[in-house]
Amino acid sequence: MGPTPLFVGGGDPAVTVLFARLLAYGVIAVAAGVLLVYLVQYVRRVLAEGFDYEWGYLAVGVGAAAVYGVAGVAAQLTDLPWVNVFVEGAVLFFILFLGLGIRAMYHAERTVESPSRLLPVWVDYVVVAAFIVAWWAGFLVASEWVRPVVAVGWVAASVWAVFYAVQTVRVYEGTTLAALTRHLLPAILGTVVIVMTDLAAGIVGFDPGIVDAVWLVGTVLVAAFLFNTAVTIRQQEGEVERLYDQTTWRQQTMED
Repeated sequence: MGPTPLFVGGGDPAVTVLFARLLAYGVIAVAAGVLLVYLVQYVRRVLAEGFDYEWGYLAVGVGAAAVYGVAGVAAQLTDLPWVNVFVEGAVLFFILFLGLGIRAMYHAERTVESPSRLLPVWVDYVVVAAFIVAWWAGFLVASEWVRPVVAVGWVAASVWAVFYAVQTVRVYEGTTLAALTRHLLPAILGTVVIVMTDLAAGIVGFDPGIVDAVWLVGTVLVAAFLFNTAVTIRQQEGEVERLYDQTTWRQQTMED
């Protein structure tokens, strides 16, 4: 996802575009880093019981967004071709693991009495294994496989993530699960728009300027939504702290 590295060859427009791209990559790296810290510190305290190890899917997905930002900055400043491969791969795993994390939230409160899972749990491991094998096989065996693997992965992971995000908000409306998903969903949708624009550009042949504009605006918006999600998690943690703070209980006495 995103434009190819730009090397300044003299001229203010090139410098301006370069700094815009560096800023976009840097913003998403910082936003993802902040969200990752808040996930590690707070998310297990504000989400329902039953969402134990699955929150790690969200952490991996957000970590992939941070890798995307850092690798993107490196791609703009260097001429190393393998860095762009990591940029594309980070987008793929960002969408995939966010989708897995949201799917885990959707099933977090499913019990024996209501075991209505759309897919069994083992599907998660199969999906992750298939993506990893396909990605590294394309990267190590034949370079021409990389782009088709990325394209198919983008589409499949995007559909997976959006579907489970909508289902989670619908089922858990009014809960922390729905609130967290509702704030992550715009980031997913923004990434999907960027990805689809990039894929369409390779097929239809859009003006590169249009693709760059969509990418710049979309990337900054995705970063904003990731940061907004981090703020939401911190606010939910604050509400939990106030809920269990005995000094706020109305019947608390001075002797107690």
